[in-house]
Amino acid sequence: DGQWDIYYSDPNAEEQINLTDSPFAERNPVLSPNRKLIAFSVSKDSKDSNVGIEVMNLKEGEKISITTGLGIYATPRWSPDSSRLAYAAAQPGKESFVLVSDLTQSLSPRLSEVRSDQVGDWSSDGNSVVFSSSNPENPGIHDRNPDGVNQRQVTCGNDVGAKWSPDNKKLAFISERSGNRDIYVIDKEVEDGLCESDADSKLGLYQLTDTKGSESDISWSPDGRQILFVSERDGNSEIYVMDSSGNNQVRLTQNDKTDKQPVWSPDGKNIAFVSDLDGDYDIFIMNNKGEDQKRLTNNDASDLNPSW
Repeated sequence: DGQWDIYYSDPNAEEQINLTDSPFAERNPVLSPNRKLIAFSVSKDSKDSNVGIEVMNLKEGEKISITTGLGIYATPRWSPDSSRLAYAAAQPGKESFVLVSDLTQSLSPRLSEVRSDQVGDWSSDGNSVVFSSSNPENPGIHDRNPDGVNQRQVTCGNDVGAKWSPDNKKLAFISERSGNRDIYVIDKEVEDGLCESDADSKLGLYQLTDTKGSESDISWSPDGRQILFVSERDGNSEIYVMDSSGNNQVRLTQNDKTDKQPVWSPDGKNIAFVSDLDGDYDIFIMNNKGEDQKRLTNNDASDLNPSW
């Protein structure tokens, strides 16, 4: 309809249901772990200079605004119990930082005092929120306890996209410390601030990919044994999977188009992803071997950011 909206689609049916259907641009949906709520961004002007975050109750269709005032609020991430939402906040005249909104108490305490450009992930026990910063004074990935005061800088450098493993023992992220955007994993119990260090198992830092193409969009499998990612190693953006050790890297999509944003289904049997197969982005699913691919959307608009 010429406007960004949030849709729901049953993988076993052809119908797509418009959940938001408003005059505003609504994008980047993230489904809560309990499958009852969706958080998404809302842009209320054509220049995306005022972007807020709202939450919708799927059963009742009720929407509530999580953010107030002018600013750009991005990368919402649910806590494991679906009660809180962490996100990056960039307000006029201020450095960006991380906020955590408690949906049960209407509270939004500031989580970080350092510049925070992107919220990466919550740990599965809810005791950690990781985020990345591009502040020249302390760039890299930071780890914060949302219920306390402890904060540490895990890495320093141009490191982004941090994701905890399901058992909270390892942190995967994208880094340019090798001169290219590659995937690294760091053990949880490492010394703070591994600054531009080369991969070294003695330090608890492991380089999983090493190609000429850039890697992105990392996603742990629910059992923690594999990592999905996007790579440009073959000249265009394709979806790959590998063991959590970096071994057995297998290409799952085979075409000359852009395939991106892969996400595991909760049971780990299927993968949703985005492809511009026909010139505009549509959402597809496939099994975890890259087989039985099926198109979920087929229209003239761009469909992005699948979330199970």
